[in-house]
Amino acid sequence: MINFRNIPAIELEEYIKKLDEKIAYVKSEFDFELKSYGNILRIALNAIQQETIENLIERLGINRELENGLDNAGGYSIDFLNENNPKAELLATLNYLKENLPKQKVLLDFLNTKTDKRIIAVFDNNDLDFISKHINNQKVEIVSFSALKSANTQNKVLVFHSFNGQKDFDYLYNLDNEIRLVVYKQEKNLYHKYLDQRKKLIEQETKSTDRFSICGIDYKEVRDNVTDISSTINGIVSRLDEMSGRAYDGYKNESDLLLNEIEEKLIYEVKSDITTFYLESSDTVFTDKGDLMKSYKIKVGDKIRIYPKEKLAENLYQVAVETEPDIFGKVEEDSKYWKQIIGELRRKYGNDLLYSKLKEKGLRVLQNTLDTYGGERSLRKFPMFKSDLRAIFRLYYQDKSETEIDTILKPILKSKTTYNSTMIVLGRGLKQELRLFLKENKVGEILQKRNLNAATLQTFIQENMPLHTIIGKEVFSDSIETLNETALELIEL
Repeated sequence: MINFRNIPAIELEEYIKKLDEKIAYVKSEFDFELKSYGNILRIALNAIQQETIENLIERLGINRELENGLDNAGGYSIDFLNENNPKAELLATLNYLKENLPKQKVLLDFLNTKTDKRIIAVFDNNDLDFISKHINNQKVEIVSFSALKSANTQNKVLVFHSFNGQKDFDYLYNLDNEIRLVVYKQEKNLYHKYLDQRKKLIEQETKSTDRFSICGIDYKEVRDNVTDISSTINGIVSRLDEMSGRAYDGYKNESDLLLNEIEEKLIYEVKSDITTFYLESSDTVFTDKGDLMKSYKIKVGDKIRIYPKEKLAENLYQVAVETEPDIFGKVEEDSKYWKQIIGELRRKYGNDLLYSKLKEKGLRVLQNTLDTYGGERSLRKFPMFKSDLRAIFRLYYQDKSETEIDTILKPILKSKTTYNSTMIVLGRGLKQELRLFLKENKVGEILQKRNLNAATLQTFIQENMPLHTIIGKEVFSDSIETLNETALELIEL
């Protein structure tokens, strides 16, 4: 049984309606879609912390999807849009959510209300520490989506604060528990859209002539009662429905992983008492107490340890290969294929001419980064950006159409996504194991597979994860392409 706890937010409905209209205007007038805006809005609607919204506002500030689309459509600037500017409307929506936090208020009120029922409330990994500090109801158990799968849910009410489409509907529909959805009107209407679709499938059977001949009772169709579903939300939900199981589970545990689909990365230049380093805003660091924290929450005076992804990436990849050799055999095959192509192009054109030709085809990175593509010492399995991979194949297959190139690229882009999503999942697991060691001195399963014991792990942490005291942090002013190869490897997935 599913019940709703509605979040009153009439102003939000108006903001979303205006955003839909302005995104539709851009599509009709300039013929391009703003896919990243749906990602940002989806995360904002999931958000229960002000810091999460603040990070989205920063991300929107560096997002160039609208500006690049207008430029490609005929050299237009964003000022040409006047009152039809979807970026300004999305910013206004984010500021409204930041100032009011309607989902947080209703959710905390609901979970802190006294009840005789046992409750399991499901949260994003990034919200677990926050929500645990604000819930004083002993009847409520706080878990992540992944932990829910192994939790004892018998005779307990399950509470969710987002609804994301077909995968969520199928999951909820098959649960025996009482379920509470604490959601906005748009999300509630989205649920009813999928419920109506399910009813119509059932109706195909109940309206059959065989059924009528048996019982003699005509079936009256259920009225389609779905109204007011945002086209922007529908767009991102469709993409969520298409996600692989692994990628979708990753999103359910950390919704800001949707930002990884956006090529613009928000980079912080962070100065400590030891050195200066660069972090992507969704990177995870460790506090001096061993807790996990997103880098956008770092403040001057904090003491942190940096997750050493450049030291652990290859180890994690080997864990993946050993766990799923068939899948990663294909990933390795596709990785070698594009490297072979870039090698042939390099021999044909030479480094300098190759760079200029790839730039014409859409390459984003600088010469020094291109020089490492396909190199023996580079840890990178695939180019950093999808646009870089496309540029390489456009130059190599100059005699083929864009449609033909898309067909060739499709399995390779799938391997790139598989590699990235798997490294994210394994990286998250490894972060939890490092957290466990820092807090309780216990060595987890992934670390044991890499032949690390308590003594060797402690040495690794001392050498590769020293404690930094933060003395400064600011958004990196230049584009990501200007970072050198070492900095890129530090922030790369």
